[in-house]
Amino acid sequence: MQNEVKSRSILFEILSWVETVLIAIIIALLIRAFIIDPVIVNGVSMEDTLHEGQRLIIYKLGYFFYPPQRGDIIVFQYQKGLVRDIPILKNLEFLNRVLPTVTEIDYIKRVIGVPGDKIDIEDGKVYVNDKELIEPYAKGLTHKQILEFPLIVPENSVFVLGDNRENSRDSRAIGFIDYGRIKGKAILRIWPLKDFGIIN
Repeated sequence: MQNEVKSRSILFEILSWVETVLIAIIIALLIRAFIIDPVIVNGVSMEDTLHEGQRLIIYKLGYFFYPPQRGDIIVFQYQKGLVRDIPILKNLEFLNRVLPTVTEIDYIKRVIGVPGDKIDIEDGKVYVNDKELIEPYAKGLTHKQILEFPLIVPENSVFVLGDNRENSRDSRAIGFIDYGRIKGKAILRIWPLKDFGIIN
């Protein structure tokens, strides 16, 4: 009888720990899916604002309530991961948010144009709605790539550029970025510690 009580007590303790761990995992997945997510900068396209190897926090929740604004630095999905091609999983948006695959490719760029904006590039400069864009963050001259300019940003999309204009694959080559591909806004550098701070 005493052994049976002891066994039940141990089993109850184990189940309590399993429950706690599962709740913690679910909370972590919810946070990652809908609130914040850590990312690592890969490449030089956002220099001198961001540098390769820096670790950032992106904020996801805000874009559920309002659209991206000019000047926002966003992370968006450039190439879908394989999990999205699995019929059972591809329609489960929550799983697609919390289970990025190794084949998924994300870009980080700055929003230059929002829906309805007229974008033009001439003589190394960017014009938004026929006004030259003052860009103290931009490195190098902005040249046209594949797209023909001027163009109008369509609904539910943004036009993005890397700050390192001569070394960036962005909307000049890949076109507009649909809202549905945007994962979040970069808000904070967390590593290395010497660079810790809010991203303007």
